[in-house]
Amino acid sequence: MTTDVEALEAEIIRRDAPLVRGVGLLGAVAINAISMIGIGPLITIPLVLGALHGPLSLVGWVLGALLALCDGLVWAELGSLFPGSGGTYGYLREIFGKERFGQLLAFLFVWQTIFVAPINQATGYIGFANYAGYLFPGIAGSAWGLKALAIGVGIVTLIALYRGIASVAKIGILLAFASVLTLLCVIVSSYVHFSPSQALTLPAHDSIWLGLRAGLGQALIIAMYDYLGYNQSSCIGGEVIDPARTVPRSIVISILLVAALYVAMQLGILGAIHWQAVIPRADGSLPPLGQHVASAVVERAFGGAAAIGVTILILLTAFASVYGNLLGYSRVPFAAAADGLFLKPFAHVHPKLRFPDVALVIMGLLSLVGCLFPLDQLINALTTGIVLIQPVAQIVALGVIRARGVRAPYRMWLFPVPALIALAGWIFIFASAGTVAIAFGLISLLVGLAVFLWRASRMRAWPFTESGRAASPKR
Repeated sequence: MTTDVEALEAEIIRRDAPLVRGVGLLGAVAINAISMIGIGPLITIPLVLGALHGPLSLVGWVLGALLALCDGLVWAELGSLFPGSGGTYGYLREIFGKERFGQLLAFLFVWQTIFVAPINQATGYIGFANYAGYLFPGIAGSAWGLKALAIGVGIVTLIALYRGIASVAKIGILLAFASVLTLLCVIVSSYVHFSPSQALTLPAHDSIWLGLRAGLGQALIIAMYDYLGYNQSSCIGGEVIDPARTVPRSIVISILLVAALYVAMQLGILGAIHWQAVIPRADGSLPPLGQHVASAVVERAFGGAAAIGVTILILLTAFASVYGNLLGYSRVPFAAAADGLFLKPFAHVHPKLRFPDVALVIMGLLSLVGCLFPLDQLINALTTGIVLIQPVAQIVALGVIRARGVRAPYRMWLFPVPALIALAGWIFIFASAGTVAIAFGLISLLVGLAVFLWRASRMRAWPFTESGRAASPKR
């Protein structure tokens, strides 16, 4: 007899039939890893150091890893049960009813993704441009030169992804190795002249409690920005081989790997340079050392030639991150459009290479607009823009599935403890993001709700059906 889980999997696989399952475990881990690492930790280290007063930054990275792992276990269980494209979109729609409340939540997630995905991509493009300033000081001195370079990187990323998934997975594996090698180079360089006392001594008149109270919220926002990406294998579940097993494993492996690299690198940098020399100034700008802290660490350890080589690797790592993120993001509106819940052109599949070409191009072009905004504003808006409709809604969805007695192929360890930790962590992060960022998250969500209701009323779909039963949305 066919089980409920098997029936759900069969339905999702049928929906994703035009796509090719060409990503194995190594490819899935690689896509997650490059989405997580990228330029993020290399450009945000000064921000974490400033928020948590130097040595306490290690607490931020460790707590961020714990939150990422707890949230990752939610993704792992849901990803094993609903192994299709779109990630959160599919989970919310299937669990809460694809013709009723689940349709609303799924639409709101796709709506928010249209805003948030370009913001996340833009931070990677901007980070690439900033580090390129180490090699080309003339660009670093021109604000519009940096923006133009960031936009150029976005165009190259889009072109590189315009191909079949098997080729994308192979490129992703190579980029993952380059990303890990980059962090290892910075880590090794930071321990050449390592000072334990410098790394672990708090500033005068400071304490653990005072430091954490002053900056833990902002530090966690930055840390989670750097850890995000462990979910990309879930977003491309329709193109993953044996997703019920591969997706959960890829999430856990990538989080543990990247967390170890982040903590080792932060500790090494604390012992290699005086952290006060890299943190933001009173006006929010970074001093010269803070703009290219990783390159500076390598230069002090092995000289200018080595620093140039590592900076090139850093740029490759930055490209790897935006490559992996745009890949996953493009599948979200595609999955919604394929179900008739979003604009029909997003459902188009390349006739020969079998990938969502229209969704990829539109998401890629929208990302270029984000390159025109400041980095710190983008990071806070990125966090608040998706918290309520993605991690929080997913955690509730997992509780609903468990209450119904549905057994996923992969089940979270120690349920519900990790889910509750993730829920508390995300709510704390949302509340710590600042008034402007919170307003962006709430207002964009409310606008999405208004758009959904307007669309449903025109189509006489749920909740505007006369009989109270939902009508299937028109394509």
